[in-house]
Amino acid sequence: MAYRTHEPLDVKEINLSYYCRGCHQQVRGIPLTEPQYHISEYDDDPWLVVRCPTRLCELSFVIYDRLNDCVRRVYPFPSFDPSDYHKAIPQKIREDLAEADRCYHADAYKAAVTMNRRAVQRIVLDKIKDSEIKKKKLWEQIDALFDAGLITKDLKETAHEIRHFGNFGAHPSDDQLDNTTCEDAELVDRLTMDLIRTIYIVPFETSKLKGKRIKK
Repeated sequence: MAYRTHEPLDVKEINLSYYCRGCHQQVRGIPLTEPQYHISEYDDDPWLVVRCPTRLCELSFVIYDRLNDCVRRVYPFPSFDPSDYHKAIPQKIREDLAEADRCYHADAYKAAVTMNRRAVQRIVLDKIKDSEIKKKKLWEQIDALFDAGLITKDLKETAHEIRHFGNFGAHPSDDQLDNTTCEDAELVDRLTMDLIRTIYIVPFETSKLKGKRIKK
């Protein structure tokens, strides 16, 4: 019989930070239940139900890793339909994002970062209307996006990092960089969404807000 090796957790003290795949942000879950302990022969990591503070996402069931003081798993998995992403994002890019999420939740982290890399390339092809751009390598395409004034220098660096990790996921390597971790995939996903939010979502929402003001 296994016994708990620690006192029950205080939900006000534990680290309930997790990456919400619904809103694509790092959030601190708001606990809705006290920790529940599933005592087994191997561990007694508790689970509890939390709510994303944005109030836009479904409730989540999390498993808490008490040894490392962090959320280990989050359920249920969000839906992976392209229509669930913001309508300002072009359809093909939404399809890539949905597939990246499916890969992530199948623990296929190399495939997840590769699909995010693909989404970045889709952005270039959508924004730069030049038939010659398709013939260039992705690093050149990203630089062209910057040269056209469509992204800042910081976002150019972000896009290049997504490209690098996408390459690690797609191609074998002699170093350790092809050992893509869950944390790597989360960070790449977050950066990809930051890029997309800046290029598509913020201008869309700004235009909508401006339209409301002009009508008044």
